Parts: sequence; structure tokens; C-alpha cells
Amino acid sequence: MSKYRKKFIIPYYDGDKDGYIRPENLLAYLGETSNLHSDSIGLGLKELKSSNYCWILNRWRARFFKHPRVRDEITIETWCSGIDKFYASREFAVYDKDEDIIFKGSTQWVFLDLNKGRPVRVPEEVGKPYGECKDKLLEDFYDFRKDYEVEKGLEFHVRRSDIDSNKHVNNVKYLNWILEAVPDDIVDKHRLYDLDIFYKKEVKQGNTIESSILQDVKELNPTFLHKITNEKEIHALGRTLWK
Repeated sequence: MSKYRKKFIIPYYDGDKDGYIRPENLLAYLGETSNLHSDSIGLGLKELKSSNYCWILNRWRARFFKHPRVRDEITIETWCSGIDKFYASREFAVYDKDEDIIFKGSTQWVFLDLNKGRPVRVPEEVGKPYGECKDKLLEDFYDFRKDYEVEKGLEFHVRRSDIDSNKHVNNVKYLNWILEAVPDDIVDKHRLYDLDIFYKKEVKQGNTIESSILQDVKELNPTFLHKITNEKEIHALGRTLWK
């Protein structure tokens, strides 16, 4: 099996004030679909944990062509587009009820040995069952190597409910923190179009983090650079473009 598909009907509680699904909730559906894909080939969270392995999300690149509304039916398609040493790439496509594509996403994951607490090479018995499908949906990930100074942002306390079954802050929570820092006038008049997130270091329960933002004035459309930090230590970097 190289590609996996799952249908969802968006419930009201996953919508925003205008009736569109919140971007972080759509990413949660994508994560659930990838878990179901792994379950279907016998490589789900339970099986990996029994061998003291897990996948950690490293990078997101996403493009929203159309934002679905509550009660819309969508289909999510996902597949592994490559494995290289410690890393795996996974693609996501979202279709509306007419099978028109409304979202594309590319991700990079790190394979972690839980006993050693560090990345290890993906074993053949883990990588091979995903099959061969080299289709890539988006261009290369955004280059975050150049540092940038951000304005003081919003503070958030990491709660028990932010922690997932891997005992880490769930990756979609970072997007929630990023979007909360975007000015109201941008969110009220625009929709998120492009998204990049680079996860650098895990955030732990009890930490207080700061979500900071800087507008990139060189771009025609409203574009922002983001940092998630804890006492100057960078936990994640982000970029959002709005249309």
C-alpha cells in the first residue's frame, strides 16, 4: 500500500468564528490520517513503542488553496515520499467533496530511539511496508538558517492537556501559539495561505513559552516570521503568508 485515504466531516467545534475549520484542527486531521495509515500496515504508535521507537515531526510546509467549512466533507490522502537515513518524508493532499484539491502539505519526520533518546537509522522493516511513491507536493522547505529579531510576543503556560501520548507537546499546539500572535486585522481580513514550521526542541509541561512575531515587509501579501522560545532558547521557527 503506497497511498492511504480517509474521509472526514468537519464538526462545528473545530470551526472558527466565521465557520471555517481552524488551520491547527485541519493539521490534527492530517496527523490522525498518518497514524491510521501506519496502523493499517502494522506500524502504528503501539507497535513502534513496543520496540522503543517513535516518529518526531521535524518540519511542515503547507499551502491552503481553499479553507473548508464546518459540515463540509473532505478526503485526506497521505503517503511516504521517501526515507533517507534518520528521516522520512510524508505528503498530504486534501480534497473537497468534488475531488478538487484544496490543500497540499509536505512534512519531514525523524526516527527516534526512545531508549537512547536520539535519532537512529530507519530499519528496513519499518520503511519498506510504506511502499514506493516518490510524488512530492511542494517545493523545498523554507530556509530558516538566517536568524531574525522578533518583537516581544504572547506568553503561554504549557498545560497538562497540551501533552500527547509521546509525552511531548503535540505539534499542532505550536501552530496554535503561532497564529495567536498574528494581528487581529490580518486574521479578520485574510486567510492563511502558506505555512512553514521548523521544530527544533521539545517544550515540556510547566514551561512558559513566548510566541513572537515579525512582519516581512518585503512581501506583497502579509507575511510573518515567528519564534517559539523559552528564556531565549528557540523551540520552533515559523513563517506564515496570508491572502
